[in-house]
Amino acid sequence: MPWMWIIAGPNGAGKSTFTGPFLEALGQTNILRLNADEVTAELRSGDPASDQNALNLRAAQIIDSMVVQYIDKRQSFLVETVLSSGKYRDDLEAAKAAGFKIGMVYISLYPPELSPLRIHERVLKGGHAVETATAIKRYHRSHQELAWFGACVDHLLIFDNSSNDGEPFLLFEANPEITFYRKGANPEVDKAMQAAFSGL
Repeated sequence: MPWMWIIAGPNGAGKSTFTGPFLEALGQTNILRLNADEVTAELRSGDPASDQNALNLRAAQIIDSMVVQYIDKRQSFLVETVLSSGKYRDDLEAAKAAGFKIGMVYISLYPPELSPLRIHERVLKGGHAVETATAIKRYHRSHQELAWFGACVDHLLIFDNSSNDGEPFLLFEANPEITFYRKGANPEVDKAMQAAFSGL
């Protein structure tokens, strides 16, 4: 049975860093992995004079097209996303209709201001920038979308990566039994899960 994995969370949460070890733990190191930042970097190397926003848009279009292709082929894949919009809702529903299992790993931060701070640290290491106001808006939208996606996926894992000193820790799991490991540690996740699952 094919799987669609969504690795999601606000900018700067550490999605890409987390993804490799997670796939190794799953024994899925050969799964097709879609990352818009990596596609943008490839486009930049071939077209260094292009506007960054134009490259970002082209990368997003390429990723969206590949998601559709893999669903049509019933081929397992993983896509990384900030989840700041509902654009993957239709893809999730199409994948389910095609017989996919859906897994989501969400990496959160708290408070919201950590997102632009982590982005700044990333820029100092050569990563790409995101304006502070944009990062904060995406942070809130991402957690709002988490409520919808969390209620729809077959396996949900939510981690908190707020600490600079430790590894991300598991906050929540639904598989489908619901376990809230650290309720109260991240109010944004608490709010999203209360919206996704009644009675929490």
